[in-house]
Amino acid sequence: MYSKKHLPYYEIEGTHSVVGEFIGKTFRAQIQEAISKRKKTIENYESYLPKSHECLEITKKYFPNLILETESTAKAADVEMIDLFFMSNREVYDPEEVWDANHITNGNNPDHCTVVAGYDNGNLVIGHNEDWSAEVIDELYVLKATIGEVTFIGLQYDVVVLGCSATMNNFGLVQCINDLYQTNKIGIPKYYLARAILEAKTLDEAEHIIRSVPRGSGFNHVLAQNGEIRNIEIAGDAIGVQSALHTPYVHTNHYLTEELKMLEKFHTKSSEERYIRATELLKPNMSIEDIKAILADSENKEYPICREDETIGSAIFNPYESKSYFCYGHPCVGEFVEYKL
Repeated sequence: MYSKKHLPYYEIEGTHSVVGEFIGKTFRAQIQEAISKRKKTIENYESYLPKSHECLEITKKYFPNLILETESTAKAADVEMIDLFFMSNREVYDPEEVWDANHITNGNNPDHCTVVAGYDNGNLVIGHNEDWSAEVIDELYVLKATIGEVTFIGLQYDVVVLGCSATMNNFGLVQCINDLYQTNKIGIPKYYLARAILEAKTLDEAEHIIRSVPRGSGFNHVLAQNGEIRNIEIAGDAIGVQSALHTPYVHTNHYLTEELKMLEKFHTKSSEERYIRATELLKPNMSIEDIKAILADSENKEYPICREDETIGSAIFNPYESKSYFCYGHPCVGEFVEYKL
């Protein structure tokens, strides 16, 4: 059980270099261990680095500050920059997708994350279950970072670039990430696309970032600000957008826009069933407690929203009050800790 533990919490303020250095120093041991493990377990590891270098150069052209952040992390962690960048470059090599595809074939359902959004007396509330392997639960932490005029707070992983889970910034912009299974190519890694959006001030700016750069692939981005929920699905060069105004919304791990469904590699029964169940639980008016209840739901015993072997943390955001809530492990037994942005 996870109910007795809380996620580690950190605060940092400064430039991209300062933030990167802080991450590198704080998680030096974890980063070194993760890279060492990949070098041992990825067959022909070195053969993937030239393509990762290509992705690095493209990313540096569009997001030089984010590469500066990564360089500072690598230096502080005493690892090679390309090895650290490769950690966040699933377009070149994605051990998670290989693992997922194999296990789905064997009848399991190891896809990742449920997002549910609603309105409490007209004010946005949005929740996210972080679903991944239970083996990595202690890689999660909560970070509040201030860079220039932007402050963001969210769930982060200790060995990859910031932004690939659920985060809110001081402009009231929330980003929750779902995995989707689609084609990859050389371009800006989806991790860095998500990281860039953490500093966007508006939904339009966030969407422009996604549309205006050469993407290697893409996540599903559930973006929300004020009364609008804007869901952006990415499949190769194609983008699908759904917008909901003061209307509750759910997303799991399959495409909802018709024009992108034909581009999907695969999705699972779990994703479909979690989507159906969460949609059933939506109400016109939803409090923080209502969002918690959906994230904790296990009514569907075979395909629950709160999953024993997959749900490793949860986040809930209330942008109107600049409050966020984070839970270590299962939201059905864990305790949500409140933070003010």
